[in-house]
Amino acid sequence: MIQIRCQRCGWVFTLNRDAIGLAVAEAEAARADYYQEPCPKCRNAVKIQVKELRRRLPPDYVLPALPPKPEPVHVKKEEEPKAEPKTAPKAEATAAEAPKRPSDDGAAKPAVPPKPSKPAVEPAAKPKPKARPAAGREQKSGDTPKPKVSSKQKSKS
Repeated sequence: MIQIRCQRCGWVFTLNRDAIGLAVAEAEAARADYYQEPCPKCRNAVKIQVKELRRRLPPDYVLPALPPKPEPVHVKKEEEPKAEPKTAPKAEATAAEAPKRPSDDGAAKPAVPPKPSKPAVEPAAKPKPKARPAAGREQKSGDTPKPKVSSKQKSKS
């Protein structure tokens, strides 16, 4: 077992013997001198020397086989299954098989009238009303405007 301290957050975590063996096997497969273990708290990559990991393993420890890495699957856009609209075939079938009812003039018409189509362009949004410019002090509902008194009138009173 080995205790590792993250340089970024200071969290101390432990790698057991199996985790050390897997780390050494991965580093040897990549021919690396260091193994990068992510900190479980902050996910910062902590570098550990492979020599130090090897020292922590017993001499008779057999390295585990690496699990095979999954290969990415590339899907071309042409190969994607095309979903056909479910309503289109039914609409054609129901229009052809719709029961006909006699009308006043004797001609047969479909039982359900066709739905009106939606307009291609939606109407533009209504413009927002513009705010009135503030003129000086705003008056409250109960306030009445006081007449302005000039400085000459104040001195006379």
